[in-house]
Amino acid sequence: MDRKQVKLAGVISFCMLGLFVLEGCKQLEEIKSPGLGGQVAFRGGYAHLETGRGGEVFTDALGLGGENDDSDGFNVGASLDVPLLTDPWGNTLLGDISLDYHQFSHKRVLQVTDVITDALGVTPEPFNESKITINEMTIDVAPKYRFDSLGKFRPWVIPAGLAFLVSSPPSDDTTYLDVGMHFGAGAEYMLTDWLSVGADARYTVGFGAASAENDVFTTGGYLGLNF
Repeated sequence: MDRKQVKLAGVISFCMLGLFVLEGCKQLEEIKSPGLGGQVAFRGGYAHLETGRGGEVFTDALGLGGENDDSDGFNVGASLDVPLLTDPWGNTLLGDISLDYHQFSHKRVLQVTDVITDALGVTPEPFNESKITINEMTIDVAPKYRFDSLGKFRPWVIPAGLAFLVSSPPSDDTTYLDVGMHFGAGAEYMLTDWLSVGADARYTVGFGAASAENDVFTTGGYLGLNF
């Protein structure tokens, strides 16, 4: 199978999984959740890199053949919410563990290896071009306060959490790992005891160890499986 067929198969499989989950939840409507208050969620939506990375060495060979500088893209991710305690008002404090993939610019630009080897007299021009993807992976661990006292409508907030960031391609300093902070807020509605749908907005900021622009804002929807 070529790459396009693999992508198509992946989309079809994901859609079939979604239909299977929805149908399964319909069948399980009469079965009550254990009511532990936890959730596994799958989400996707819009992602924005605060500053584009065009003009760097590894993103587009210093912009010699055009800049790979788009800062808008998409994100897909998943999270696990583990209930920690319930306060006197019926709201829940959870531990949120999230993993997200963010993709931004994806342009055909000069390969930096050709530029370097040409300067060394090894590779003659013309230079090769290829599509370079600028993306980022974030792993976030944070406290999450959810307002369960409002019934099936459950807004929530992440006041602050710890974030680990992996940037690709690496920075001009050839670094790509960073640590930072994570913030978020959102709301969901319980369709059944087992299933919730919701929307959220999250912001992750790096502390600069990677020497690459990696502050990212995301917003979108999610499907939550409650337990």
